[in-house]
Amino acid sequence: MSIASIVPLEDGWEKIKNEGIKVLEEFLDTGHIRSTVPQNTDPKKPRNVFSKANYAELYTTVYNMCTQRTPNNWSEQLYRRYGEAMSEYVQRQVLPALREKTDIPLMKELLHRWSNHKIYVKWMDRFFTYLDRYYVKLQSVEPLHNRGYSIFHQLVFEECKKDTRNALLRVINLERQGEHIDQDLVKGVIEMFIDLGLGNPNVYNTEFEESFLPATSDYFVRQASGWLMEDSFPEYLRKAEVALNAEEQRVTNYLHRSTQPKLKHVVIQALLAQPQPQLLEKETGVVYLLDNDKREDLARMHRMFTLVDNGLNPIAQAFRQYVTDRGNKIVDERVEQAKQMASKSEALGDPSFIQTLLDLHDRFKGIVQECFSQDSLFQKSLKEAFEVFINRDIGKYSFAALMSSFCDRILKKSGERLHDDQVEQLLTKMVELFSFLSDKDLFAEIYRNQLSKRLLYETSASEDAEKSMIAKLKMKCGAQFTSKLEGMINDLSLATDLQKEFREHCEHLDEGRSALGGIDFGVTVLTTGFWPSYQVQDANLNPQMQKAIQVFHNFYNGRTQHRRLQWIHSLGQASITGKLNNRRHDIVVNSYQALILLLFTKDETHDLAFIQNATGLDAALTKKLLATLTISKYKILSKSGDAKTIEDTATFTPNDGFQCTSRRIKIPPPTTEETHNKERVEEDRSIAIEAAIVRIMKMRRQLSHQQLVSEVLTQLAFFKPNPKLIKQRIEHLIEREYLERDPNQASMYRYLA
Repeated sequence: MSIASIVPLEDGWEKIKNEGIKVLEEFLDTGHIRSTVPQNTDPKKPRNVFSKANYAELYTTVYNMCTQRTPNNWSEQLYRRYGEAMSEYVQRQVLPALREKTDIPLMKELLHRWSNHKIYVKWMDRFFTYLDRYYVKLQSVEPLHNRGYSIFHQLVFEECKKDTRNALLRVINLERQGEHIDQDLVKGVIEMFIDLGLGNPNVYNTEFEESFLPATSDYFVRQASGWLMEDSFPEYLRKAEVALNAEEQRVTNYLHRSTQPKLKHVVIQALLAQPQPQLLEKETGVVYLLDNDKREDLARMHRMFTLVDNGLNPIAQAFRQYVTDRGNKIVDERVEQAKQMASKSEALGDPSFIQTLLDLHDRFKGIVQECFSQDSLFQKSLKEAFEVFINRDIGKYSFAALMSSFCDRILKKSGERLHDDQVEQLLTKMVELFSFLSDKDLFAEIYRNQLSKRLLYETSASEDAEKSMIAKLKMKCGAQFTSKLEGMINDLSLATDLQKEFREHCEHLDEGRSALGGIDFGVTVLTTGFWPSYQVQDANLNPQMQKAIQVFHNFYNGRTQHRRLQWIHSLGQASITGKLNNRRHDIVVNSYQALILLLFTKDETHDLAFIQNATGLDAALTKKLLATLTISKYKILSKSGDAKTIEDTATFTPNDGFQCTSRRIKIPPPTTEETHNKERVEEDRSIAIEAAIVRIMKMRRQLSHQQLVSEVLTQLAFFKPNPKLIKQRIEHLIEREYLERDPNQASMYRYLA
């Protein structure tokens, strides 16, 4: 049995010092390695300072000294001497090498000494592994690795940190000014700050970042001041963007990633947030960019000020004001033009005003999409701006009338010759413009009247286009808004089927075609609720017409007993063959005009009273009808007296001097002044307001006047009523005992179930 010999402290330490520490220090000072130490063949791998045998021998020595029984257990003494040996080397070799150095030489020497120190700590950790594994844990003292870093921190870093920090800040500023710097050197020094924190960024934050960020702020405040004086708004933003990108790249190149958001905030504050008011006041600001359609600069402006808290608000306000001013200017020009326009057709027939507004919206919508990334703030600004001037009072013919007439022009056969894709595109833009209109219900009423004419007079260019427009309105306003329009389209489809059945019915009659009085007769049955209300004027129909109507009555009553037919002859259409000036013509007229023409089967002469009595029409309508036949484009009849008016004493006779090269002549009926029924719109509005009030009060039971008015305005999508009108409807509902006032508070309403 052998007993291991005791290793005395001094003998063991002498061995460690001579064969380990001194060899390591010589390598750090001179780079010399003993020739007996084998090296890696890969030059990229670090060189071996000790052979495996050397290392094992030193490790075993430390192991033996730490595992001996007390009083020969030298763990505590070895732990202390570990630190003393390292401290002694630092004071002897490292500190003298750093003194007297500043700026880049200081940074280079410091980085070199730090790299050496890490090697020193690495090898010492290996020798003293057993000490670290047991003694450190049992005694709860600082681990050897941390102890090694702390020695460098306390003895070296604390002495030169101020000079090192100043050197770093100077070098970074040089790079900002465009000079080339050694980024690896800067990165190495920055990593030393991070490593000395031992896994915690407090050293980096306290000793570098807390000085770096204010210095950066000062630098860019000075830059901003100079740029503000020298540069235009777009040029300033270009420089600011370059600077911001450079700082973000700086973090990537050599700073700690935790600095990125703080650095970005500092730069944004200095270059954008603080000087924003002065920037926006520049002559080359938002208005200049919009005036000159500088889309790239507008996009940069949005991109940059998105980074500033609430930075886009003043820009959005400027954008809204700019769009409002441009829109108001166009509307002002229109109001002045309207004063010179004499006729209704001139006022409603000119598409240039609405087209200009469409182009304006197109342009600014494009800017919002392309430059402002569909930002909801700018979409809202654009909407609010258009709502300002689209709802202005522009005289006799409202925006609703002009918009509807613009659509009418696109959808009519006689309108502009456009390709299907162009029509679709224009309708889409038109609905976008319509969405800004407050009086949507008024537009719907006018549009319905014009749609009815297109459908009944067969002047619609395309059924698909009509359905497409209705679908777009439905998408924008809901099914309730377009239910009547859809009903009209559906009515015509059903009417076509009904007419087909009627023809088949007539073919099976005993009398055949003669049952209809010998005329080609067709009926379009419409649903009263869908179509505009038409003035019904009774007339003395000729026997053939009466006979045909009776046949249809019998046919229709055989199909249903629950519907009553009402004939609107003003919408009827007749084709009459006539011979004028020895030339045959097919004259297309409405039913009333046909009744008048059928009085002139030969060369008769009739006065106004006779015609009025024979047709059963009132005097005013008779005069209008005769005007279309005598003093309009096609003078089918000639009259006595003044050539421009229909006098009570005038007489009429077929115009033997009539000349027209066309066989088919279409004579338009008299124009009706109203394109919509204002009273009907007002009545519908009153009903809608009352319905909204009842809905709200039924749910809320009790509300103040102000709250009720506010909620009603929120609920009404198709028009914005005057609060006075809402007050009238509330009073009306109180009278009808739907609501009551609170006896103790007059402005409070209660719902009566």
